[in-house]
Amino acid sequence: MPDKEKNMSNSRNSANMIYFDNSATTQPYKEVIELIAKLMSEEFGNSSSLHTLGVRAERILEDNRAKLAATIKAEPEELVFTSGGTESVNMALRGTAEVLKRSGNHIISSPVEHSASLESLKELERLGYEVEYLDVDEYGRILIDDLKAKLRKDTIMVNIMAVNNELGTIEPVIEAAHHIKANNKATIFHVDAVQAYGKIPINIRDLKADLISFSAHKIHGPKGVGMLYMRKGTRLHPLMMGGGHERKHRSGTVNVPCIAGFGLAACIKTERMKEDQINCGRIKKIMINELNDSLGSKIRINSPEDGVDNILNISFKGIKSETLLHFLEMQQIYVSSGSACNSKKSAVSHVLKAVGIPRAWAEGAIRFSFGSLNTEDEAFIVTNAINEIMKKM
Repeated sequence: MPDKEKNMSNSRNSANMIYFDNSATTQPYKEVIELIAKLMSEEFGNSSSLHTLGVRAERILEDNRAKLAATIKAEPEELVFTSGGTESVNMALRGTAEVLKRSGNHIISSPVEHSASLESLKELERLGYEVEYLDVDEYGRILIDDLKAKLRKDTIMVNIMAVNNELGTIEPVIEAAHHIKANNKATIFHVDAVQAYGKIPINIRDLKADLISFSAHKIHGPKGVGMLYMRKGTRLHPLMMGGGHERKHRSGTVNVPCIAGFGLAACIKTERMKEDQINCGRIKKIMINELNDSLGSKIRINSPEDGVDNILNISFKGIKSETLLHFLEMQQIYVSSGSACNSKKSAVSHVLKAVGIPRAWAEGAIRFSFGSLNTEDEAFIVTNAINEIMKKM
């Protein structure tokens, strides 16, 4: 397995660039890029073909299915490959609702979910399903007592993310699963683990979810690849029709090279998860301490202290997030004003609205998100740059 120094060697496209937007996407590990290029050139067969090239491709596919399953203590046959987290979430929510429509129409979720979940739920509401949203605290954490109160015998599905993509809040999904199944074992529990995978341990023996969504490009893997964990016995109506690939769950020629890249990225990230989180924790602490010392009452920390170490959401007083983002980009520092899927919209983040952050603060919110390739020195450079910008403004 590559050591830290080897990974650091491919961390920059430019010596001066600082990339603190790893929750939007990550730069693929050098080894992942090399593997994908090699397989696209040498092992380009269709894994459904019966000839030698196809058989070899299928072997690569199944080897990586087993590798990925091992990272969450699942069985290989419980994984379905998709085009990414968005498709996995859509498949889980809409596919489940279709299968269970005769059992009931009540669905529970939270207001701080990713847009892939919220837009899918809006579509289900349009089709006649009743979607009820949980109360959350000031950090977007669901309230277990509210979940227990809202659960009904005709609740067909509950959807809760494991880690919030804007605040870094860790949701109590293991405790939620216990109450969901105690209320009705037939209720399907879907967990969006796109921001959790590779950052906190995920063990399906502890997390009694029926469906879990994952994405490759959040863990230094390729874009365009994801997976959906389906507990044995869970049924879904497929969204993609065609040749019946992935055991008839998701038709379409399987992207073997990128799945292999996903498998390699997952192995690297899983092995160095603890080391990465320690490093991200140090970067996060530097950012908080330096900005508190220099700006004090001009900032507001929106992320919880007990959230994941790789996400830090801070509001800056008197400056719009788009303005600060622009000035930082001029210095080759890349951050985000929120979820990448919503960052081009002018409205205040739905997550910040849901947790009750005043609009004046929400309009100045910046999400810093750290990855395997970031360093503590970069944290000092970024905070110094912010201080200079705030002085000028």
